[in-house]
Amino acid sequence: MEELLEEALVPEEEQPYEVRKNYKWVKLGSVISLISGRDVSSKLCNNDGKGIPYIMGASNIIDGKLNVERWIETPTVVGLKGDVLISVKGTVGKTVIQEIEKVHLSRQIMALRCTGIVCNRYLYYYINTYVKQLKENSKGIIPGISREDILNAPFPLASLKEQKRIVDKVERLLSKIDEAKRLIEEAKETFELRRAAILDKAFRGKLGTNNPSEKSLEGGNSERNLPIEEQPYEIPQNWLWVSLNAIAKFINGDRGKNYPSQKDFVHEGIPFINAGHLVNGKIKMSDMNYISEEKFNSLGSGKVCNNDILYCLRGTLGKTAIVEGIEKGAIASSLVILRPYQNVNNEFLYYYLISTLGQSMIKIHDNGSAQPNLSASNVKKYIFPLPPLAEQKRIVEKLNHVIGNMENEQFAIDKALEELEQLKNVILSKAFRGELGTNDPTEESAIELLKEVLKEQVK
Repeated sequence: MEELLEEALVPEEEQPYEVRKNYKWVKLGSVISLISGRDVSSKLCNNDGKGIPYIMGASNIIDGKLNVERWIETPTVVGLKGDVLISVKGTVGKTVIQEIEKVHLSRQIMALRCTGIVCNRYLYYYINTYVKQLKENSKGIIPGISREDILNAPFPLASLKEQKRIVDKVERLLSKIDEAKRLIEEAKETFELRRAAILDKAFRGKLGTNNPSEKSLEGGNSERNLPIEEQPYEIPQNWLWVSLNAIAKFINGDRGKNYPSQKDFVHEGIPFINAGHLVNGKIKMSDMNYISEEKFNSLGSGKVCNNDILYCLRGTLGKTAIVEGIEKGAIASSLVILRPYQNVNNEFLYYYLISTLGQSMIKIHDNGSAQPNLSASNVKKYIFPLPPLAEQKRIVEKLNHVIGNMENEQFAIDKALEELEQLKNVILSKAFRGELGTNDPTEESAIELLKEVLKEQVK
């Protein structure tokens, strides 16, 4: 018994933090059974719901629930209802309490099965605080953890009554946090609706900024006012419906033999911008690729100037950004440059492209294939409501003010969500230190519970 006890306890110097006197740091393997999964031939699986669910890996664990996609009639390693399942290969550390009577476990999943002295929800919440260490322990090209990583994990054993009190309090507190997050997410959803509404008003001439005495503008080339049948709605009389081709020059990226490849990238040089660098209307420089002056000079097209608009033709269609602070750059073939003519404000054009009207043009003009994409020639056909230049500037000024305030609200919302997530971590951290006010110091020490389990091994 003494040898088993010594083996089960975590040495003081290896204990992660101090806990209550009637808690004990034990090795997890001393108070649970660990079941390793096993793969089977795909020929034995079905998609018809015959047999029991086959849990293949982390992809079957979504938001703390099991998502079943395949079944098997001849299971070999079975997880039971109440087990704590954890992904141990690939994506390490996704967890769920099994609520299905039986499942087959693949080798990417292990089941932690509680003995009579451990509450499975207590174990589940604790494992979620320990996931970071498990990920740090993962090894291999495809990250994975071993049985020993779990069996030797330190575990703060408390009395069964205390475990249940902790779980009750944790779940009450987390429930309040989830409700707060739900309300905040609802507020977040209204941001996009409000932004869409103000942009819609802007491109209908309904912001109260238009001066009807200002003269209409004409397009930058022969394409001018579109026929009435092509006009989607009525705009002020001194505005014009034109095509994008009338108000901006279109420049494709160089797609010839000099197109830069990975081997052409250098540590410093001229920015080579791809779709991934377009973030929230700006060019993200932190992970920028660069090409040499020589490579840049070899390109026949796709050269960027300050104040250009970049627009995504493949991938995330319609993703756009204004070039600011980049005097010289080049674009990947997935993008096109829109360079507004003198009678068009570049911010006004940017707001159009992210508006409901601008976004609706994507559905009209994409190629309709399984992998939708646009061509510059199709984007040129987008219809565009063109006000006098002075009115464009007034609209931009108003949008910058209103949407800027909205984005400040959005930032506050995102920060609040981040703080709630941090609060969750604080609650769980305090829970296993015995700092939630649940501990009864008069209850027997957890060492007695451990001895009960070890007695069975002695027998």
